[in-house]
Order: sequence, then C-alpha cells, then structure tokens
Amino acid sequence: MPQDKTLVICVDRDNDIGEKAGLVTPIRGKEALIAAATKLALADAEEADINAIFEAVRVYDQLRHDEHVAKTEVILVAGDKILGIESDRKIGQQLDEVLQSFPADSAILVSDGPGDEWVMPLIQSRLRIDSVRRVVVKQNEPLENTVYVIKRLLEDPTFSRTFLPPLGLILFLLAVSLLLEFSGKALGFILALLGIYTVLKGLGREHLLVDFMESVKQSLYSGKISFVTYIVAIVLAMIGTSQGIMGYTGADTGPDEQILLAIAAFIRQSVWWYIGAILAPLIGKMMSMYIEREKIVRHWAIAFSVIASGVILWGGGESIIWLSAGNYALGYLVLFFSLLGAIILSLIGLRISWYIRSTVKDEEGPRTAEERATQE
Repeated sequence: MPQDKTLVICVDRDNDIGEKAGLVTPIRGKEALIAAATKLALADAEEADINAIFEAVRVYDQLRHDEHVAKTEVILVAGDKILGIESDRKIGQQLDEVLQSFPADSAILVSDGPGDEWVMPLIQSRLRIDSVRRVVVKQNEPLENTVYVIKRLLEDPTFSRTFLPPLGLILFLLAVSLLLEFSGKALGFILALLGIYTVLKGLGREHLLVDFMESVKQSLYSGKISFVTYIVAIVLAMIGTSQGIMGYTGADTGPDEQILLAIAAFIRQSVWWYIGAILAPLIGKMMSMYIEREKIVRHWAIAFSVIASGVILWGGGESIIWLSAGNYALGYLVLFFSLLGAIILSLIGLRISWYIRSTVKDEEGPRTAEERATQE
C-alpha cells in the first residue's frame, strides 16, 4: 500500500495574491486555489501567478490518480512585497502551519519563475522536494528571466552602490551637454571621470570618493569653513579638467607623438588647478583646526608634498613638450629644476612638521611632569 503523502506547494514570494486580491494565505485545497486564482485574474489579468496556481491544481489532480501517492494536498503560500528575510520568514511560518495538519513526506514546488525558487532551501529544511515545476508563458520566458536578473542586480547593494552612481552621473552629464550643445567637451569630461573612477576601482581606493562626499556632508551639518573649501575644490577640479581638455585638443602634434604630447599638454594646463582642488579642503581643515585651537602638525608636510607633486608633474609635462620641439637644453633644465624644487618643498614641509611636533612635546612635557607630581 502506498504510504507517501505529497504536498503540492505554489509559492507567491512577493505576495501578489494578498496585495492585489486581498486574500490571506496559506490557502489550502483545490476549490480554494481555483477561487483565489479567479479573484487574482479579475484584479490583474496579466499576473503570472495565475498560471502557477492553475498548474499547481493540475499537478494535484494528477497525483490524486497516482497509485504511489497515498494522499496529496495543494496549498498556496505567500511572502511579502518587500522580498528578503521577512518574506521568506512568512512563507516558512505558513508552511509550518500547514504541515501541522498535513504532515507530508515530500513536496512538489510550483513557481512562476526563478524568483520564487529561492525558497527551495527553506522548504527542503522541512520536507523532501521531489520535483520543481516552473510555469512561464512561453512567449515571455526570455523577457521574464532578463527582467528578474536586472531586478536582482538592482536590489544587490554592492552592485547598486558601485555601478549606479557613475552611470547616473554619466547620464546626467550627457543630458546637460545635449541641452547646452557642448557634447564634445562633455564627452571628454565624462571620459576623464570614468578614467579616474576606473583607476581608483582598480587600486581598491574607490572608497575615497565616498569618504570625500561624507566629509562634505559632515562639514555642512557642523557649519565648518571646510564645507566652503570643498565646494572650491570641486569648482577648481572642473576648471582644471576644462583647461586640460583645451590644452589636449589644442596641442600641435604629429601622428606618432600625438598621444604622449597630448597627455603632456593636458597635464601642463590642468595640473595647478588640480593641485588647488586638493589643497582647498586641506587648507579648510587647517583653518578649522586653528579656530578650534588644535595643533597643526602633519598637515604641513601633506600640503608641501602636494605642491611638490604638482611641480614634478608640471615640470615633466613641460619638459616633454620642449624635448619634442628639439630644445633639449631647456627641456632637461626644466626637468632638473622641477625635481630639485620638489625635493626642497618636501623637505620644507617635513621640517615644519618636525618643528611643530617638537614644540607640542615640549609643551606637554612639563604638564605631564606636574601631573605625575600631583599624583604622587
């Protein structure tokens, strides 16, 4: 005699049956499921869950005449419109409720797409799954799967935070450029932003952009002067990019040396704007520390190092341009003095930082000794 009890489970993970038809799950039995599917069809005739419900009823009818199945039942369980932990928890609770009155040995899962099949581990933790039936309208199956994949990607925090902000910024800049008829310059600006983001992403430093925006927000909320300097930095970076593009497009180069000289022209025209953009928030931070009577130590070394880097970049670009023009003496001279100037500036910054650090230690020394004497 057959002893197997089989439960046919139709899953509506996003609870369309509750949101659109106003029904409460779990729904159990053939007649109840047919009535639920009819009510859902009247509410939304294009809903894919209708096909899944009728397929579950069809499978149930087949199992009733199967000699290897002692008893069978069909149910509809639903989750929540906000997919995730809460949705799956509701499905598990409804399944436990049904299994208390119908302790099945195995199950057949019926779904309308891969989204509902995410609950398979949840069902397998309670009973064995013998079969999975996916019901998708044949003409729409590729579209259904594609839409699901896109939806899952958009719901993934890692994907959305990594790719959607750059994509949104690109679309915004393209829209503005088309409205202002500056499509050529905007394309160069977009490529520059993509290049910067790609470099940061490749080095694992993309969090620098997030940290920068967070610093801007905190400065605004706290009313610090550094907020103004952040805005100045953004404006200077935009101007520098514009100047660099103008230098790039205006470079008189031949086909063999075009790329290198164009890059050198871009650097020569934009480097000091970018240096100013980097120094602006740093100076704002130093001003805030001065107002709050904090000691400014390592910021001096950073500031002079940034300026030294600008000298090297400018000197390198200028040297390449002079060398390409055949003026080797001036090219090497510019390169030499730019390297020498960068070294001197770096040493000046370090010297200032060491001096201030030693001053701070001297001020803290007597205080520390006095505290020790007091404690004794």
